[in-house]
Amino acid sequence: MSQFTISRTLSNPFQWLTAGLFALLLLVGTAVPAQAQMEDGELPEIDFAVNLMQSAQSISVDGFPGAVTGFHRARAGLNASVQFSENVSGLLMLEQEPNDFGGQFGLGPSVDFMVMNLQVSEGLTVQAGTPVTGLMHFRGFSDGPVVQGNPLIGNSPADIITAGQGVKLIGSYGGFGFDLTAAKTFGEDLTTLNEGNTGIWLIGNATYAVSDVLQVGAGLAGATGQETMDFARGDRENINLNPGQNGGFGDASKNTHAAIPNGGWITQIDAKITPSPLDVDLWGGFAQDTEVNNTDNDAAAIFGGLGAKVDVSERFYLAGRFVIVNDQGDAIDDASGDPDGNLTRFEGGIGVELYDHALLKVSGVTQSHGDAFNSAQVDGNGNSLPVTRPAGADSFAGVLTELSFSF
Repeated sequence: MSQFTISRTLSNPFQWLTAGLFALLLLVGTAVPAQAQMEDGELPEIDFAVNLMQSAQSISVDGFPGAVTGFHRARAGLNASVQFSENVSGLLMLEQEPNDFGGQFGLGPSVDFMVMNLQVSEGLTVQAGTPVTGLMHFRGFSDGPVVQGNPLIGNSPADIITAGQGVKLIGSYGGFGFDLTAAKTFGEDLTTLNEGNTGIWLIGNATYAVSDVLQVGAGLAGATGQETMDFARGDRENINLNPGQNGGFGDASKNTHAAIPNGGWITQIDAKITPSPLDVDLWGGFAQDTEVNNTDNDAAAIFGGLGAKVDVSERFYLAGRFVIVNDQGDAIDDASGDPDGNLTRFEGGIGVELYDHALLKVSGVTQSHGDAFNSAQVDGNGNSLPVTRPAGADSFAGVLTELSFSF
């Protein structure tokens, strides 16, 4: 049992903390000196970016006949980065993604990401809108059509990252950087009268550049109220295992991501090592939820991974990634037969820059999950076991391809 527990008795202090944080950010943000504004008649600077991509898969799932083969939905994005004045900037991303709302069959664009930045000083910025929320510091991440910063196709099954609605304080001083975020997830109830305080997410991160080839980072995330955090849901765009007419695979995200406990707190450390032509990422973390389904059960997991990229030439690279998640909660301890609660995934691939701004990736992926638990298994109290992935189609292998333009 962890000694760190977020309970309802702390709701009032957290309310005061949240209100104080909002007031402080507003005060700091409005303290921008007048001379930092643009001259009359001067237009803001606008930079546009366009991202386009198409991908496909052929995936064989353990226990199901045949292969899940086909093209993923095409994705597109138009991004505008605006420098309104010396201290005021913003970023607007209009994206079309498979899980976005807008237009018939989801083919219309929507506001996928938007932030407003107030630069308080040379090393301090206040950000509001839909800031990135999570504990990843150095690794590339695929989000909609924005994929070229990630050497592989798709994301890790245990990536602690998403975006939310809130505010962030960002600092950078020499080789040290930090950010503090207060946010809520998209679609989350602002208040639920019958349940009391729904709460917010509080996230803190710090990074340090030890040398030209070594960077380290650490972070902590926690939820203050009744609603849980929502991380690690980005892979259903890249490994698509949708429900069939007879129930099939169930929720696609359950098949591609580990069920990291998200109602208590999550911590993670990571490092990036970049001796040319090698780029290595290391990370590990621990998550715990001390009240599962309103019971006294603990859900806990240890997770970690290793990723590497080797630039063979200016236009060709090799990449690989291994990730493991291990259950540590009460349900695993109480289950009969000494079950294997490990979820593992290995992905290896290549990247080829066909022409300027055009990148082709090909990857092979395999994922396995111990004894292949499913949500029908329950503990002695009749509660579903909070294992790393309660789904019946979480062990699979196959090939992915992806073509993207970014300019």
